[in-house]
Amino acid sequence: MDLFGKKRYQERIAELERMLQDLTREREELEHALQKREERLKRITSAYQEARRALKEAELRLREASERPSKAHPSEEHSEAPGVERLSPRAMKRLLRRLDDIESAEEVILSEYRKPGGNLESMPEAILPRSLKALASERGISLLSLQDVFTLVIVPPLPFGSESMTRGRRFDLAPIQEIMETPVLLVSAHAGESMIMVSLGADHIETFEIVKTPVKEKHSKGGWSQRRFERLREEDIRRHGEHLRERVEKAAERYAPLVRCVTVSGEPELISCLNQCFSLPVIRARLGRHDERNPERTLEELYTYTLFRM
Repeated sequence: MDLFGKKRYQERIAELERMLQDLTREREELEHALQKREERLKRITSAYQEARRALKEAELRLREASERPSKAHPSEEHSEAPGVERLSPRAMKRLLRRLDDIESAEEVILSEYRKPGGNLESMPEAILPRSLKALASERGISLLSLQDVFTLVIVPPLPFGSESMTRGRRFDLAPIQEIMETPVLLVSAHAGESMIMVSLGADHIETFEIVKTPVKEKHSKGGWSQRRFERLREEDIRRHGEHLRERVEKAAERYAPLVRCVTVSGEPELISCLNQCFSLPVIRARLGRHDERNPERTLEELYTYTLFRM
């Protein structure tokens, strides 16, 4: 018999102790979540500051290069717009590592990819430089944005395989990484000396071949002599185109199961000779003239991205 209600008080004390334990556990969970959020914020801030420094350094190099009295490389004409930067595969890998370190507590990170001709739904096109719009119409375009912090517009060297738009806590960087791992058959077509290269990605040349045939140099004299010389030169170029086409057809047949696309660069009259050589998608590339002693430079240029910071 419980005259003083001792049992009831004991049960109430036990109930309060359970509530205290629950509240203590809830407080610990909230403190842990707050600590993780602060750590993520620190990582985001650090990555953003590092990306800002890298972009500032790139802008400084671009400004210094533009101030030097040198003739611009044909493949770099689209880099003259303010704020537009070309990133080599190595530089792009560094940027991807920084972006991959960013994680948001909320789903405010946007990753958007569009094929050539596609419009970015989340970005007003009016703010893009004209040269970047032209390049995007050929290659496609990507928008990477951390809300209220920064936005990057990236034009890839090759078109993206598919279109997507996602919002999450991290960037979706797989399509950009996939481009750098895409095998390509490259033809650099120039009168007298052309190059055929097969790459397995931005880091590896599977094979390359130099195709050489005699082609007369340009003639500066006038009159009948010049017209006759030009006809002979045109014939040399035609023969070079035929020989190049034979070599390209063999390469295309051999490597068609391996490569995903063909990129062509060089002189239009020679490129026109190759139109029927490929069953794969053909992409025009703005590359400088190749150097047979340094094919790695051509490989790097082939996989170079274009970046614009909004």
